[in-house]
Amino acid sequence: MTDIFLSYASDDRLRVAPLVSSFEAQGWSVWWDRHIVPGTSFDDMIEQALAQSACVVVVWTEASVTSDWVRREALFGLDQDILVPVLLDDIELPFAFRRTQAARLIGWTPHDQTSADLESLLQGIRHALGSIRSAAEAPASPKGEERPSFAVLPLDDLTNDPALLGLAEGMTEDIITHLAQNPTFFVTARNLSSQFKGGASDVREVGRTLSVRYVLEGSLRKVGSNIRVVAQLIDAETGGHIWTETFNEPIEDIGTAQDSLTLKISNAVASAGGNDNFQRILRTPRDELGPWGLLALAAASPTNHREGRERRQNLIRSAIALDASSGVAHVRLADVLAQDLIAEFSEDPDADRKQALTEIESALRLAPRNAAVVAIAATTYMNLGETRRSISLARKALALAPIAPSSVTLANVLLRAGEAEEAKSIYEELAEKAPKDLGPNHLGLAYAYTILGDYEQALPHAEDWELWSPHDYTACLVQANALSLLGETDAAQAAIQRVQVTIPGFRLEQGIASLERGQHTETAKERITAGLKLMLEKEHSAN
Repeated sequence: MTDIFLSYASDDRLRVAPLVSSFEAQGWSVWWDRHIVPGTSFDDMIEQALAQSACVVVVWTEASVTSDWVRREALFGLDQDILVPVLLDDIELPFAFRRTQAARLIGWTPHDQTSADLESLLQGIRHALGSIRSAAEAPASPKGEERPSFAVLPLDDLTNDPALLGLAEGMTEDIITHLAQNPTFFVTARNLSSQFKGGASDVREVGRTLSVRYVLEGSLRKVGSNIRVVAQLIDAETGGHIWTETFNEPIEDIGTAQDSLTLKISNAVASAGGNDNFQRILRTPRDELGPWGLLALAAASPTNHREGRERRQNLIRSAIALDASSGVAHVRLADVLAQDLIAEFSEDPDADRKQALTEIESALRLAPRNAAVVAIAATTYMNLGETRRSISLARKALALAPIAPSSVTLANVLLRAGEAEEAKSIYEELAEKAPKDLGPNHLGLAYAYTILGDYEQALPHAEDWELWSPHDYTACLVQANALSLLGETDAAQAAIQRVQVTIPGFRLEQGIASLERGQHTETAKERITAGLKLMLEKEHSAN
């Protein structure tokens, strides 16, 4: 993440350069170079840079005050409550920004680094950065410590190859960065974990020193024409192995090999650590859990019956009662309320919709740069029929944290908005990068192929999703729909019977209504239910 996004008119580049030097002298990183990367649109570049910056400093001058670009960038900062304005010319500010106090550097020169006005500007930036970092670094739970925490020790370099010098160190840094992009994890900084480089450290001592639950260690060596990494995730309390695996990549392109190994190892560590952490939560008495643990239990509660949904909502409300400042808890409540509306479990739809929207607004105000909060808000907006907001937030979540869960969120909302081809491409890219983690993408691919009218391709993905998640009856519905359209009537009926085992008294009308509610285009609704409607017609004819 960049500390400062500098918004200014291009005509003022020479005037703002000394400000950049002053900011960098404070140790802050600054995004201000607007040379576009080939193959990238200017809009996308600006949007990504804004999303990945902790503070927006807008430089108001006679040139910038008339710039639409500067106004849009400043509005983003104002909306996210991270705007720090500075005046270089004595001008009247645009109306929307007049209530925000601006530092006045009119007549300031680069030689005056002790100016009280410059110090006022720097103090405003410190405050903005401090607010963001305080929110990010606050403990997830005042009552329990259920959030997964990791330390990544420097990989041991066993290559003895000058051509591979620095590869182990680079991979260590990349793995730390990748894990830290996941807002549900706490990952110690590299300068803290590097103190254990090159020694046979007791991981239990590492855990106590760095206050983490999991320690990742490993080694890198050259084996023939491959780079081999042996990695292991260790429980810092017991010293026992949680997970271990060997990875191999061809050595032809060092950069490609490093990127591939980093992604595979990071995804495996996230999965193994997350699963083990959840089992710990399940073993903890509920009255000892903090908000994080309660939210984890809520996420695992069954959703195919009213009791499970009520339990999930009660757990989330208990988490909010323990920590009302938790953006995650508020957006989780909004998510549940919206899902209840879709499933027609809500007893007061108008009131629940209104509360869901209020909870989203609270969550985004409390945690505007938490990628998990933004991603859940995107999904919830889609469930509430707010397609444009949903896609916009999903893209923001991916910009904040370019990791697999963010990509899945974007693919899911695009799919429901009828953009099946783009969604399919994202799912397939995820499957290529992390084939062992394909499970959660199977249902998305099944839906995408169905909406695109390729039922033969949809079927195996729906079948695999049922194996991956046997309690999710939608996999059986998608199978039945495809099988019916492919003329395999008996197999389609068998899929519906599996749903009836899970939900006694289930009728085809319910399945059709459920699938249609999840889609936002007529084409998608038609293709996702055409086979089921054919089965229903035959059922009525038989009666």
